[in-house]
Amino acid sequence: MLILYFTEIFLLLVEQTNMYYQQHLVREAGPSCRLPDITLPDIMTFVVLALHMGHELKDTLHNYWTRLRMLHNPFYGETTARDRFLHILRFQHFADNSQRPHEGEEYD
Repeated sequence: MLILYFTEIFLLLVEQTNMYYQQHLVREAGPSCRLPDITLPDIMTFVVLALHMGHELKDTLHNYWTRLRMLHNPFYGETTARDRFLHILRFQHFADNSQRPHEGEEYD
């Protein structure tokens, strides 16, 4: 039962993150530079890496994917590409902005 609960949260995160990215493309970049949609495995991988980063603290996010011998940990690069992780981090979203109440409106 608990797994189903987390799966629903992850599916919501996939849906809202992709929607937020689409909204960004419409506002800023246009569809010509569109990246692939984020999938359920992408989100699960993102969460695992974010949790793991809490156990291996580095100065910057880029350092987790560094190839410098003294800092290198192959786990991150073998799990996902740095740019994919950063893309998910940038567009991670939990709610549809178009459904957000306007300033001064009451909401529950």
